Amino acid sequence: MSFTYYGDLLGISGYYRLNPGVAKTKLNDFYSTTFNCLSDYCRSHPEVQVFMFSDSLLIYGDDARSVLEELHKVYLRLIHKGILLRGGMVHGKLEFEPRFTLDNYEKRLPKDDTLARAVGLESTKKGARLLLECELVSELLANHPDWLTHEGYVRNVGAYANIEPIDSILRRIAPTPEQDHYECLYFWPCPQVQTNETHYADKISELKAIQEALKQNIAEHYKETIALLKRCRKREILTRERIYR
Repeated sequence: MSFTYYGDLLGISGYYRLNPGVAKTKLNDFYSTTFNCLSDYCRSHPEVQVFMFSDSLLIYGDDARSVLEELHKVYLRLIHKGILLRGGMVHGKLEFEPRFTLDNYEKRLPKDDTLARAVGLESTKKGARLLLECELVSELLANHPDWLTHEGYVRNVGAYANIEPIDSILRRIAPTPEQDHYECLYFWPCPQVQTNETHYADKISELKAIQEALKQNIAEHYKETIALLKRCRKREILTRERIYR
């Protein structure tokens, strides 16, 4: 299933205004953490394309599910480092039109609206979110259509337990509260990406303390990230209770 993902860091311009050295450290952590998470995957999947430039991350390829699993790791590692990444993944692989170029003049004109949709999706919500296009999720959950809604998941948590175990990335896909898109509940970690870092309560407390020190338009990103973490926790508790009861 082809996909395109685009994301960028929240608050990096503010760090540059405060101190360019602080901003550079944040970007360095962003680059190093993302590379450490994705490098092995890229070596074993040469067809996937990953680009990092300034505070942005662009990924496109042909296996949306496996990349979503890798992005799950990226987001979890970044938020534990205090780095907030917001991005959107859409259906369709980014392609460029062939153009006449020079050695020092490269042209990258997208063939269609795939990149524009990814960039547009990323900007629709506040907070450190991994947003998913409805068409993409329809394909990801094609064998589990009940899970396309909150009520469907609640009523059928255990219906596919033999196919999708508790660590399945598909269990971490849920409609946004506004029910206009989907999101990955990435702070509910899979066993293979468990960390020794702080978990729900400590991370929420940390984000609240930062939120209270900021003006409203910036604080909103922290408020929405906290709300996301609470949704992650509720989905995790529900799933564990229903599967292991």
